[in-house]
Amino acid sequence: MLNPSTVKIGSATSKLNGTYASQGETTVVNLKLAGESMSAKDLEAFLPAIGVHLPQGASLTAGTLSTNLNIKGPTNKLVTDGNIGLYNATLSGFDLGSKMSAVSALTGLKTGKDLSIEKLTTEVHMAPTGLRADNFLAVVPSVGSMTGGGTLDAKNNLDFKMAATLTGGAIGAIGGGKGQGCKGGTTIPFQIQGTASDPKFIPDVGGAAAGMVKSELGCTGGSLANVGKAGAQNPADAVNAIGGLLGKKKNP
Repeated sequence: MLNPSTVKIGSATSKLNGTYASQGETTVVNLKLAGESMSAKDLEAFLPAIGVHLPQGASLTAGTLSTNLNIKGPTNKLVTDGNIGLYNATLSGFDLGSKMSAVSALTGLKTGKDLSIEKLTTEVHMAPTGLRADNFLAVVPSVGSMTGGGTLDAKNNLDFKMAATLTGGAIGAIGGGKGQGCKGGTTIPFQIQGTASDPKFIPDVGGAAAGMVKSELGCTGGSLANVGKAGAQNPADAVNAIGGLLGKKKNP
């Protein structure tokens, strides 16, 4: 049995308790680690130890991090499950708008070089083979919200399937002001590949689907039910509109 302990990194403190046992030359643990409102800036140097690497040149200069993790298994093959939350944070030196310009629908999106993150939450599974994030949600005031999930393997390769729902000024910024009246926002599917230190944001053509069509038509007063009817948007035009958003050539 491990006596309840406090783990301190800078000003960030978390609580650790659980059990450990020796099995031959191996020590097996079953631990719980919980922390609330810990300084994200103080924890930044610790993140690589749990397989999390920030983009090259970026740093956490503000915000708090809360976590609740279960850590099990041999100490050389630990498996960790739980949830992580980052709140009211600033990721300095990371221009998300510039990174996402490869997704042509987001060309012109301006976020600045210091990214403000209102909330970022995810469920995580960490193992020697890498990290999996499920139910990922990020609320970024300059963009809207981003949801999805994916993996970060042991070599720091990313494979995330995401969707950004643009709101407020972000819609106007990419549409020359045309989208400001669309209350529901516009949803853009994309992928994150590359590495954790150099993430690549690319269009997810296969993820465009009906939700995106509905959003585009909804902003212009149309609907999926009216597509193809007299006076309504032609289905081919709708397909071409999606292709334009994702940088594909329109049908002749």
